[in-house]
Amino acid sequence: MGVPPADCLSVGSLIGTKIVVNEFAGFYLLGNMIDEGTISDKAATIATYALCGFSNIGSIGITSAVVGTMIPNKKHWVTKLVSSAMIAGNMACFMTAAIAGLFYTEKIQEDDNPI
Repeated sequence: MGVPPADCLSVGSLIGTKIVVNEFAGFYLLGNMIDEGTISDKAATIATYALCGFSNIGSIGITSAVVGTMIPNKKHWVTKLVSSAMIAGNMACFMTAAIAGLFYTEKIQEDDNPI
């Protein structure tokens, strides 16, 4: 995704938290890392995009329950697809994060005399 090598473990742990717990817990930990200064600006930007999205283990249960209730005769079909849907949702977030990493530039110093 373009994460600097020094921050790969931090971003990986954030993504793991997002998948296993949820994205809100991941964003909370990201905020702590930013406040403590333990993650670079580029890694924080990429992680922000990677954490966006409702694709985690909890969403598998929610999707199965809701769609299974709406179409009970296709519940077996839904349960086969929800894991693939979670993976596809994560891949979409990760591709967006990779594009953000591709276009990331360092902060530009603001001039005292703007044009």
